[in-house]
Amino acid sequence: MTAPRNATTGRGGKRLYSWRDEAYWSVTTIIGGGVPKPALLPWGIKMVAEGAVEFADQLPAMILADRDGAIRFLKGLPYAKRDKAADLGTLVHEAAEAHALGRPMPPVDADVQPYLASFELFLADFTPEILATEASVYNRTEHYAGTLDLILRLSLPVVGVGTFILDAKSGKAVYPEVALQLSAYRHAEFIGLPDGSEGPMPKVDGALALHLTANGYRLIEVRCDDE
Repeated sequence: MTAPRNATTGRGGKRLYSWRDEAYWSVTTIIGGGVPKPALLPWGIKMVAEGAVEFADQLPAMILADRDGAIRFLKGLPYAKRDKAADLGTLVHEAAEAHALGRPMPPVDADVQPYLASFELFLADFTPEILATEASVYNRTEHYAGTLDLILRLSLPVVGVGTFILDAKSGKAVYPEVALQLSAYRHAEFIGLPDGSEGPMPKVDGALALHLTANGYRLIEVRCDDE
């Protein structure tokens, strides 16, 4: 899994951003350290159990050859699943950039194609104007940073036309802490541009979570006000 621009991930998954010789805590690291995730432990156990069944034919030989290596392999299965989801997020960013620039969609593996097709369906349904993709945003006052998926302009029922921060999710569900994540992005003070300059953080009307599945998508309005 590739870290976002200007970010490093240390042992234990803690991520820091560096900008002009200053260190900024990652938004997702802050939320991960403060919001309990009771579903994470059962999910990790399930990934290891499913892997043990899937590789049942190979495991005896693996254990005989290298018992500690076989244990490391099983322990690493949840992280492999997590990184695959992160790779899907990267593909969504690439697809959004291709859409914004009028280029062909990137080629993808067969197991990822249904999710990308769901993203393309969202694009066809809403025809958004994409203003930024994978932008690294910073709050110097509070010393946090993060990389948002999209800033776009589109029309929503009832709400009408507006500018929104959008975060694409491809997991089993969209969890409430996405509101904390998107609120932090909305209240960033500037965008760190690739050339080292600082751009203004656009004024947005709200935030959206785009839940991509193999069978379609859900677009969810997310509260991200001052409170």
